[in-house]
Amino acid sequence: MKKLREHIKNEITRLMEEKYNLPFELVDALKNDLKLNPLVRYVDFAKAAATVPPSYEITLTNGTSFFIIYEDFSLAVEIEGKKYYLGDMEERNEAIKHINKLLKEPQLNSNTDAGEEETEEFDEPVADEPAEEEPEA
Repeated sequence: MKKLREHIKNEITRLMEEKYNLPFELVDALKNDLKLNPLVRYVDFAKAAATVPPSYEITLTNGTSFFIIYEDFSLAVEIEGKKYYLGDMEERNEAIKHINKLLKEPQLNSNTDAGEEETEEFDEPVADEPAEEEPEA
């Protein structure tokens, strides 16, 4: 019974992560190196980016994103223009801190307060201004 529960748990995890369509080494890097396990809790979607070297854009659940890049000797993570190599323990830890900072940013919504304020400005009635008097000739 214990083996069956473990198998079901692993199968559910596999099915939930199928939507990301990422190579195994990237899923492993996200889950184990960057501590984003389970992926569905942190990652909204991932897509291949048209870059050289090849990379994937990882979009987090709050709308922020970063890139995982295939380098010659290691995977690298690029966050807000800063590159961290996952093969280096110190840089990996810095990448985890930076991703944590991204996760703490407020969620991006398509309906922002600024957009609502702009429409309110146009809806306000314009006070009648007195017409300019024509100069007498």
